Amino acid sequence: FVQVEPDGSDAWRLEPVIEALKEGAVGIIPTGTCNLAFVCDLGNRSAVEKLLEIKGARGSQRMSILCRSLQDVDAYTQGWPPSRAPGQPDMFKLVKRVLPGPYTFILLAGKELPKALTNVDKGKSKKRREVGVRLPDDAVAQAILQQLDRPLLCSTAATGPGDGAIMGQDAAVLMDRYGRAGLDFVVDAGPRLAEGSTVIDCTGAEPVVLRQGKG
Repeated sequence: FVQVEPDGSDAWRLEPVIEALKEGAVGIIPTGTCNLAFVCDLGNRSAVEKLLEIKGARGSQRMSILCRSLQDVDAYTQGWPPSRAPGQPDMFKLVKRVLPGPYTFILLAGKELPKALTNVDKGKSKKRREVGVRLPDDAVAQAILQQLDRPLLCSTAATGPGDGAIMGQDAAVLMDRYGRAGLDFVVDAGPRLAEGSTVIDCTGAEPVVLRQGKG
């Protein structure tokens, strides 16, 4: 376990976490919204496979990436679609105003994103690869992203029913539940009440709010 202050003022304590992520570790960190999240280095193929195995999420869930900046979003997705309808606001301008923040945007995946992380909707006439993207405003998550200097694959972690509203679940419980499956570390930044992120689907002609959350 690695314990840090909620405001990230002792981010130097995260050095072992950064080194572990570089070597392919999978861990759990706070992200500023509902629940903690499994993370690994997005560019490490073996780490991605390991996270999917721990979560049992292969092919069953849309995954998300935690980004350092909008440049990461551009690198791994096709970006925000241009406004088409009269009077429709420019999504990119809106995004720049609210990020970093508690939002998850569903975008069409770019060529650089590993295929294992995307969701294919077979019910539509044209198969599309989609991914969630987040720029977290949580100080600890930001410190990890800045020190690693790479985006992270992200998937929600839970310790049990009702845990979705609490940040910083007991690290021992998390390690007990996922340690045998291969979890390498937990970053404990203390208990913090939080809501889930607001999820907005930007893959169609107009943005659609799939879930109203903290944002």
